[in-house]
Amino acid sequence: VNKRVNDMKQSQAKALQEVRDREAKKKQNEAEEDVVRTNLGPQIKAWSEEHGKKKQLRALLSSLHTVLWEGAKWKPVSLGDILDASKCKRCYHKATLVVHPDKTGNLNAEQRFLAKRIFDALTQAKTE
Repeated sequence: VNKRVNDMKQSQAKALQEVRDREAKKKQNEAEEDVVRTNLGPQIKAWSEEHGKKKQLRALLSSLHTVLWEGAKWKPVSLGDILDASKCKRCYHKATLVVHPDKTGNLNAEQRFLAKRIFDALTQAKTE
């Protein structure tokens, strides 16, 4: 009985440590993101808005290469290429694959922040 109780206590301690490590890592990521937000926030805002209004999806897609990080798997698209609705939709889906939060977990804080804000701007423009 003592062995089973000790095993249970050890597994509880191990699980508790894992939770604490996860929370510490999450706090560290949030702190890094706050630092990056002050640097890159205005750049993203200038890209996604014009005179206080959100830009259209086609405009965002055609200028996406200007805000993406170096080495992102994105080929610049001209505005003329995405005038057709089906091509615009295809281009939007390709862009979301590049910047989706689930796909960018292994990037550094700056790139994660950029990806998150770009993804938000694209999805907002898509719904409007």
